[in-house]
Amino acid sequence: MPEDRSAALLLRVWLEDGTDQFRARVTAVGLDESEEDRFVALASSPREVVDAVGDWLDGFVRRGTATD
Repeated sequence: MPEDRSAALLLRVWLEDGTDQFRARVTAVGLDESEEDRFVALASSPREVVDAVGDWLDGFVRRGTATD
């Protein structure tokens, strides 16, 4: 039986001191037992976060449906 594939994204968001500029860091965790956390994106707007998450999800699904 094939093993289930799973992973998680860690989103860290903050507002820069003094300017209230939005910042975010997106990191993938748990993709593979041998793989360490992987940087996905830095973002300066909520839209960039949404786009980065969507791109990452598309890639995750494509890798899960590939036939070797």
